[in-house]
Amino acid sequence: MILALYGAGAMGREFRQLAVKSGGWSGFVFIDDHAEAEELTGSPVCRFQQFRARYTPEDTRFVVAIGEPRFRAEAFQRMTRAGYRGAVLVHGSACVSPDAELGEGTVVCHDVHIGSLAKIGRNCYLSRGASIGHDAVVGDHTRLGVNAFVGGHSVIGENCFIGAGALLRDRIRIGAMSVAALGAAVFEDVPDGVTVIGNPARIAGDGTQTAVYAPSRALEAQQEEVAPESVAERYWDVFSGCFEGVDFNPVAFRYHDGGWDSLTHMTLIGRLEETFGVSFKGREVMRLKSYADGLRMVKAKLEEKDGGTAHE
Repeated sequence: MILALYGAGAMGREFRQLAVKSGGWSGFVFIDDHAEAEELTGSPVCRFQQFRARYTPEDTRFVVAIGEPRFRAEAFQRMTRAGYRGAVLVHGSACVSPDAELGEGTVVCHDVHIGSLAKIGRNCYLSRGASIGHDAVVGDHTRLGVNAFVGGHSVIGENCFIGAGALLRDRIRIGAMSVAALGAAVFEDVPDGVTVIGNPARIAGDGTQTAVYAPSRALEAQQEEVAPESVAERYWDVFSGCFEGVDFNPVAFRYHDGGWDSLTHMTLIGRLEETFGVSFKGREVMRLKSYADGLRMVKAKLEEKDGGTAHE
């Protein structure tokens, strides 16, 4: 069985090392639509469509090697839509209770402790030294940082990030898409979509989530004026079939506080132009700062190209 690692960055290399130590894999392949190298640590690097042409779902399992929970979710959904199943990687030093449940695609690093009857969702990433108490529940696509502690009977929603050294008292509920920052000590329930910091933990800023590796959702909403749903999913829905056979990765719309990585940005622009047969001008490129910006501009260009026919 081949293990596919979705992401050819540092996390991908680390997951490969963990898988090598775990054993049982006949080979490895990295999936990354924007990696320049064709090989990493002795394993091939493929674009997504190349990967699908070369590796069948029957002979391949995968894990997502991307840090941001939201992008982890999108990559996981892309793979499962294509028929691939997630692997479960567990480091040999981890202590996992025999009656605990680990969801498909979950990665458990060294010295992690998972208590009795704990339930870990799909596509989760538990970093070194994380501890999950008995009867706790961790939602899909959630990431726990180094030495994070989750008390017994606590419930963490989907797409959450629990930072390194964060402490959650027993029977705490963390809402979906929320962040417990580095070292936060959480004594009370946390609502959906917020960031909590400090000891005792309190909601930061205006009470909206600051994404782990991107600007706050409040800033996104002000700039985009769209609902905070998965825009990658909307791209696939609105432009059904347009990506077929094209090496394009919706996850590439990552952006950072300091601005876009220029290479990724220009690669993205080129891919949009190639895929849809449109041309971006310099000022338009500067305005392309998010998924929804790209969606609106491509739709407008396609409508202009087709003489005003709406693309819904």
